[in-house]
Amino acid sequence: MSAVTASVVGPVPVRDPESEDLSLLRSFEPVVRYTEGELFFPTCVRAYVAQCSLWAGSLAGGRREAESLLIPAGTLTLDELCDVGRSSRDRPLSLRFVQASLDRAAYRQWRREDRPRLRAEGRFTTVGVLARLIDGLLRLSLLVRGRVPGGAVAAAETVARERRHSGRYPYYGRVVRDGGYTVLQYWYFYAFNDWRSTFHGVNDHEADWEMVTVYLTDQADGRTEPAWVAFSSHDYHGDDLRRRWDDPDLHREGDHPVVFAGAGSHSGAFLPGDYVVSVVLPALRRVVRTVQSAQRRLLRWRNDPISSGGFGIPYVDYARGDGLAVGPGQLAEWEPVVINDATEWVRDFRGLWGLDTGDRFGGERAPAGPRYERGGALRTSWSDPLGWAGLSKVCPTDAEVVAHLDLTIAGLTAQLSDLDAEIAAERTALRGLRAQSLSLAAYADTRDLSRARRGELERRERELAARTADRARLAEEREAHRDSVARPPTPEPVQAHLRQRNLPYAEARDARTRFLKIWAALSTPLLILAIVVVLIGPPLAVLTTLAGSALLFAAVEAVARRRLLAFVTGLVATCLALAAAMLVALGLLRHWQTVLAVVLTIGAAVALVINLRELRRGR
Repeated sequence: MSAVTASVVGPVPVRDPESEDLSLLRSFEPVVRYTEGELFFPTCVRAYVAQCSLWAGSLAGGRREAESLLIPAGTLTLDELCDVGRSSRDRPLSLRFVQASLDRAAYRQWRREDRPRLRAEGRFTTVGVLARLIDGLLRLSLLVRGRVPGGAVAAAETVARERRHSGRYPYYGRVVRDGGYTVLQYWYFYAFNDWRSTFHGVNDHEADWEMVTVYLTDQADGRTEPAWVAFSSHDYHGDDLRRRWDDPDLHREGDHPVVFAGAGSHSGAFLPGDYVVSVVLPALRRVVRTVQSAQRRLLRWRNDPISSGGFGIPYVDYARGDGLAVGPGQLAEWEPVVINDATEWVRDFRGLWGLDTGDRFGGERAPAGPRYERGGALRTSWSDPLGWAGLSKVCPTDAEVVAHLDLTIAGLTAQLSDLDAEIAAERTALRGLRAQSLSLAAYADTRDLSRARRGELERRERELAARTADRARLAEEREAHRDSVARPPTPEPVQAHLRQRNLPYAEARDARTRFLKIWAALSTPLLILAIVVVLIGPPLAVLTTLAGSALLFAAVEAVARRRLLAFVTGLVATCLALAAAMLVALGLLRHWQTVLAVVLTIGAAVALVINLRELRRGR
């Protein structure tokens, strides 16, 4: 009988997880729109590695030493990369894509090539004089802290263009099922990040990994629906990385989210436009957080998206989406490759995917692969894709929300039952104490004992009142949860989870903007020349001249940017704080005996109060 059944029904189909994952990835793969003038697009890791040389560094006493060549360019394969990655985990490894920059003639010819270029004027009207001065010093520091060599962008673009597949670009897709979500990760690999060299950004580095994540949820009818989308992005983390599927900020073409990639940086944006990114030096991040917190409290009327307390350096990330578009329905299409924890090149090579410049700030160093940070630790976005976007706390479905509320209601009911028993027992005890106090008060020799009972009664009565109030609050909470379960769920506002909404910077087109462009071009060299004049002047006038010059430049910036009120308020607050500090310092210097006497008097008074309380309790 079983043989006949088998012959009729046929063999049971074998489930192919990779095929299922690929089908899911194709169903929701993003459309990535690039900015006109972009030089580097997603590339194949195998072809990239074939162009690279492999290098190994050494650590002596915790310090980096010179790298040594392990495998020359043109002979390296992905398999060899994995073999070396497994056998050399005791030393830092890195690839090198550009072996030598173009010579001057080739570089001049590359510069003269006819290709789309970005008109990037927004930064002149966005970035203040102080930030431009710090930016100049930061770029000067590249000479000593490690940088990508000049001309590397041209050489990298020339090689990448030769290896580019016409009309098809790869992404590396990963599917994770965790916490009730099906997570679709789309990893894009770029041969170069040329944000600094080509688009006036903060850094250059060989290799660049960017990622888009789509979060799916299982519905009651068995369907899988998209719920959230998150992009890897500058300046943002956690909840601010993601948008709900029905968020108007999320552009979609059918079931395909649209990503606007930053020019050169390839960072993801939800809306097309120019974004102001504030870069803070690592050593000043704690100071910046403190200053920003104070600004939010003291200057509530300000609406300054680029403010970092004077320590952040603003740059513009151009994500206009007016260039090449890749994805479903576009002229260029995707070529998906499924990866996971078992993919050897993802798992075994923990090194950097490009030139290791040794930059102490990290900006000019190449990144590691999709699974690892530069130091070899697992990336949060890989190991915890829910926590990375702040979704660990978010129920994937309304049914799970109701289930959690039911558990909470059951727990509250048990607490209330226990409280009811405790309150009843305590109420009985209080009535007994009062009866005892009244009885003892009737006799002269037991009146002290009656007063003790009355004191205990008052204390326990207060405790009972607090316990009864807690019971009332718990009962209110239970009723609120019961009401929520009984009625249809109320949708949360679509952007309620956002603490800082990432919006493009809108540049005005008026006379003020034209003045700002001229001022931006002249202010930094004028400020430097003012410092030179001060330095060669009389020594006693140095500080006052510097302060006056800085104040003048800041005032012009404030007027030009229509931030005069904030400038005057900040100036007044600073002057008052300095005056108060000087008065306190002078008071301490001139009248230190009086100050010390006041402090000792206060100390004596506090000691007296404490001692009297102890004497009273002893009675």
